Amino acid sequence: MESLTTSILHSPSTPSLANRTTSQKAPALSDGTLNLTTSNTRSESLTFVRKNDGYTLQKEYKLRNSLLMGVGFLELANAGDFAANVWNQVPAPKYALVLMALGGTLALGFVYFAVKDARLSWQNIKGLREEYRYLKEQKELHNKNVEMVHTLNTLLAINFRETGTEVIDRIGMDSVMGFGAFLVGVGTYMAIDGINHKVWLASNLLSGYIGNAPCALYGLANMIWSAYIWIRAHRHSIAVTKELEAGRVERMFSNRIATVQLHAALNGIAGAVAGAASLVTATMWWGYVVLAPCIISSIIANYLWRCRVGYTHIFVRQIPMDRMPLVEELEHIASVQQAFGKGPRAALPQLVSNPESFSCLLEFITRNELFENFCTYVLKDAELVVAIGSSNDTVTIDSNGLLGVDERLTSRLLEMAKACIKEMGPTCISYRERYHLEALGCYMSVSVVKPTSEEASEKTEEAV
Repeated sequence: MESLTTSILHSPSTPSLANRTTSQKAPALSDGTLNLTTSNTRSESLTFVRKNDGYTLQKEYKLRNSLLMGVGFLELANAGDFAANVWNQVPAPKYALVLMALGGTLALGFVYFAVKDARLSWQNIKGLREEYRYLKEQKELHNKNVEMVHTLNTLLAINFRETGTEVIDRIGMDSVMGFGAFLVGVGTYMAIDGINHKVWLASNLLSGYIGNAPCALYGLANMIWSAYIWIRAHRHSIAVTKELEAGRVERMFSNRIATVQLHAALNGIAGAVAGAASLVTATMWWGYVVLAPCIISSIIANYLWRCRVGYTHIFVRQIPMDRMPLVEELEHIASVQQAFGKGPRAALPQLVSNPESFSCLLEFITRNELFENFCTYVLKDAELVVAIGSSNDTVTIDSNGLLGVDERLTSRLLEMAKACIKEMGPTCISYRERYHLEALGCYMSVSVVKPTSEEASEKTEEAV
């Protein structure tokens, strides 16, 4: 885990982003344990382990926007027992038996997505727990530094929301609704053999109240969490609009707040209504009519999170935690997005001072957290991997080391860097925008802890 630092990042003084320069270092803290730096660039180093025919990171260091599209259809699993509940008779018509087989298969099929998504979410949770412990340690270590405590409280607020999202919106949903989909699927299959009275009774229980009850319970918990997220976004909006002047960043922030609240409303209401409707479907066919719009809302909410709300970011990353630097960084991000909007080919000259210089491209890549993406390109070239050096099926790629490779290979790295920026840049920049807007909202809404009179006196003596 990299040490916590705060960077004061300056937006470009000219329309071209290529004129960005590196600032000098700011003074270290009095205890010498935490370095406040204004450097816009930093070296990157990642270690990859050979796995099957490719490479994977030796240790995860990012929160991933890894929500699967398939889990957006988990509400559809509630409708898998449609034929079993509507034609709940013995013997059932042949077309109803076919629909039961299809519905049961559909419900059981979604269990796969629930299990896979839960595993991906668990990776995020492990990283968030490690980050939380680290932030708490840093807070105890710097408890007399008001500015640093404010920064750490902001990071802890972000960590709390991210952890809650992973636990409730993903692990909770995957576990409860995945289990419910399994029961509904099994119960629907059993309904095909409804001639056996015991099997028929078991089928009614599994595809009825027992199979749908977990979804109803989850819907209630999810509604409470979604209400909290909606209120939290509203509180952030009030805090930021009081301090931030109207402009590009303010519009970016307002758009994010609107999207977050829309997602929270869709996710909370759809989950609660769908949970109640699933219980109704156990005995009344019209429950499926109520369930249909909930399924659509769930799919839309899933899309909003994956493409408009969620983000990937480095745990305890180097970010500005002061209002103006955050605003300036968001201005930079907006300028990069504007450049990408003109097309990948036209963007490069505006993003870097010299598009034909590998060092300039690498600086942009490390500055905008594209280094891991760039490494995926490098690892596909066996000759480059050998040139970089590997041992015991591990490869460590260092940004500074890449600058020292043989000139014969530099042209390959140059083309890879261009491809990385063009193909991965827009998505990565969007993630940075979402995370920095989240940080801005938290920073402005988190209360500043004022020092006691004794601590204030100590600070005054140190200043003297």
